[in-house]
Amino acid sequence: MEHHNRSDCQSYRWFTARHASATLGHVSFGQTVRRRREALGITLEELAERSKLSPNYVGSVENGRRDPSLSTVLALAKGLRVPAGELVGGVKELSSEALEAGRLFDGASPELQDVALRLLRAVSRRRR
Repeated sequence: MEHHNRSDCQSYRWFTARHASATLGHVSFGQTVRRRREALGITLEELAERSKLSPNYVGSVENGRRDPSLSTVLALAKGLRVPAGELVGGVKELSSEALEAGRLFDGASPELQDVALRLLRAVSRRRR
C-alpha cells in the first residue's frame, strides 16, 4: 500500500486546481469567440477563412477542446476584427446587442457618430 505524505496531497490539489482553472479558461475563451462570431452574424467557416485557420480547429477552440496559442488568439481576433485583449478578458463582457451597436457605430460617418453619442449621453443623464 502506497503512502502519500501531506505535501504530496497539497501538490496534487494545487496541480488539479491549476488544471481545472486552465481548462475553464479555454472554455471561457472559446465561448467568447463563439459569442463574438455569432454577434457578427458570421458562420464558423467564415471566421475560419478570415482567421486563416481550419473550421475544425476553430470549432474545437470554441468548444474548449483546444489550448489556443498566442498566434491562434491573434488570428481569431483579426478574423473577428477586435483587439486580441477583448478575447482574453481585457474588456468587460458585452451583450450581442452592444457588440452590434458598436459595429454599426464604427461604420457610421463621423457626423452620425457625434449625433448618436449626444443622444445616448442625453438618455443616460435622464436615467440617473
